Amino acid sequence: MKSIIGMKNIIELAFICLTMCVTACTMLSCSDDDSQQPEEPGTYPTALWSKTMKGNGEELGAYPDLYSNYWEYTYRQDENADKIICFKGQYPHCRYMSFSIYNDETGTAIKGIDDVNIQPDKGSQNPFEKTITGLHYFTVYVVSSDVSQATLDKLGTENIVKVDANVKKVMVCLRQYLGTKADGQTLDEYGGVDLPQISALDAQTLKHVTPPAHVESNVYKITSQVFQQRSDEFKNVPFFLAPASRYYPNKNTDYLYARTHLRTDSVLTFSFIPVTAPAKPEEYAAAPARYWSICLGSGADTRSYYSICDRDARFSAGKKSDFVVCLKNNPRLAEIQAKVNSLNAQGGRVNLIVWDSEKKNIDGKPIGEIIVIMYRNILPNKDFEYSISRMKATAYKDATGEPIDHVTEPEKQLAHLALGDYGPYGTKISTTDYLK
Repeated sequence: MKSIIGMKNIIELAFICLTMCVTACTMLSCSDDDSQQPEEPGTYPTALWSKTMKGNGEELGAYPDLYSNYWEYTYRQDENADKIICFKGQYPHCRYMSFSIYNDETGTAIKGIDDVNIQPDKGSQNPFEKTITGLHYFTVYVVSSDVSQATLDKLGTENIVKVDANVKKVMVCLRQYLGTKADGQTLDEYGGVDLPQISALDAQTLKHVTPPAHVESNVYKITSQVFQQRSDEFKNVPFFLAPASRYYPNKNTDYLYARTHLRTDSVLTFSFIPVTAPAKPEEYAAAPARYWSICLGSGADTRSYYSICDRDARFSAGKKSDFVVCLKNNPRLAEIQAKVNSLNAQGGRVNLIVWDSEKKNIDGKPIGEIIVIMYRNILPNKDFEYSISRMKATAYKDATGEPIDHVTEPEKQLAHLALGDYGPYGTKISTTDYLK
């Protein structure tokens, strides 16, 4: 009887211990869930990025800047909606960088985050806010809108870009302008650092998972429309504000554009006061624009072939600069070059661009004599009195006509009227008249 009672007590004691153990484990499990934190991003090859899409590679359409480099990572969100995509890297040495997110099926911009707004990792600083040395890191996440806010809060950063869950294919574009090495002078394709590493977290557990495969992007198929304009033959060459691009636009950039047909017996000249470019990060916030360039592309293929940016141009803050464009096969090219050199020797700010109309593009065809000119401003300050972003955009060309046909408000649409001396305006003159 005693043995039976003793056995009963032992069983009851064992049951109580087991219950306490299960309860404790359950409580521990709940505690783990409540304090769940994302794993540190896994290390994966940066080969998930595309090869460098070089602005000066003469391959990309839609008139890219020659001082820019791009990389894309495109993936199927509809097959990976349960994954949080993570980009962890070092801030590059460059004038400007950004992440832009696109619906790759339509080329439309979803959202983006530019350099100064990328929150640094703990223990790092953002070198686009002030001049600093050393290596500094950031982490950016791209997530489906289906991911709960509670989960996003656990990521512990504001660098989160949400993509509508209905978007099937996502393209992430990393942009850099004027990439250099750490010395800030020597040009470098990657801005002196490695491309950000790409990893992924499970949207439920925040544990490592394999990142989505890189699939082919439609960005390589996009070019601007090629067409002729009667105004190409006009003597005067006005500049207009470009409308927002429908395909893979950089929403932080505004453009003035003009185009003309330049012949061997003529020279195109235009003068204006370029915006003052900042020399260091401390000047970025108050600068009228982060960066500017004059870029010339071919009307025959929408690719860019010549550029002058603020760093290399002859210009002085608040003063007019002159730009002279002539064909390489102009019979008096040497005289034109001599005149420009003489003017600059006397303190002039004259920038000469020689256009080789017989140069063959990657399709084996001449780039031709129809020249498209783009004046680019990155992060233009809309509060600046002469900001191009204050102008009214004018369509390139549509069924009802070309830009000049759509000028209903000249004071807002024509750069030289809207911006005064800060607005370029071109004129074609004979070589003889220019040399006089």
